[in-house]
Amino acid sequence: MHDKQPYQVGLTGGIGSGKSTVARVFQILDVPVYESDEAAKLVYFFPEVRELVIGLLGPEAYLSKTELNSKWIGNTVYSDPGLLKCLNEIIHPEVGEHYHHWLSLQTNPYVVKVAALIFEANIYKNMDFNVLVTAPLDLKIERVLKRDPLRDREQLEKIINSQLSDDEKKKLSDSIIQNDDSISIISQVLELHKVILTKCS
Repeated sequence: MHDKQPYQVGLTGGIGSGKSTVARVFQILDVPVYESDEAAKLVYFFPEVRELVIGLLGPEAYLSKTELNSKWIGNTVYSDPGLLKCLNEIIHPEVGEHYHHWLSLQTNPYVVKVAALIFEANIYKNMDFNVLVTAPLDLKIERVLKRDPLRDREQLEKIINSQLSDDEKKKLSDSIIQNDDSISIISQVLELHKVILTKCS
C-alpha cells in the first residue's frame, strides 16, 4: 500500500466503440490499465460468485470449471433487464474489490480503469476524471461483427439499448475521444495524457 493513491481515470464507451484500442495506447505510454471485463471473467470463477450465478441463471452459465458460457449468458440477461440487474449486483462489487486491491499496488501518477458500465453502475463518481470513446452506431456494430462473426446484430442492439446513449454519457464525461476513423486515436490520447499528467501532478 502506497501513501498517495494514483489519480483515477475512468475509460468507457459502448460495445465496438474502440475503448480497448484507446486503452492499448495508454499502455504503450506506460500507464497501468485495469480491464474490468477481464477481471469480471476471473470473478465468475470465485467459488461464492459461481454459486450465486448458478443460483440466478442455472448451471448452463458455465461450460466447464474453467470456461464461461458467455454467449448464452449474454442472450439470457440482455433479454431480461431484471435478470441483468441481478447479475450485475453479483459481479460488480467483486470486481470493485479486485480493482481496489490492484490500485493499492500501483505507483504511477495515474491509472486507467476500463469499464463498459462506468456511468450505468455509478463507477464514474469514484473516478477523478472520466473519458468517453464514441463512434457511430453502424461502425460499432460493423467492428464487433468483424472481430466476432458468431455474434448477431440483434444481440448487439439489445446490449446497446441496455446502456445509456452516447449523448447521455457525454454529459457525464470530462473528455471525449472520437473513434470514427476521421481523427487519429494516438494523437487524441497523447493530448489527453498531457492534460491528465497536469491534473495529477
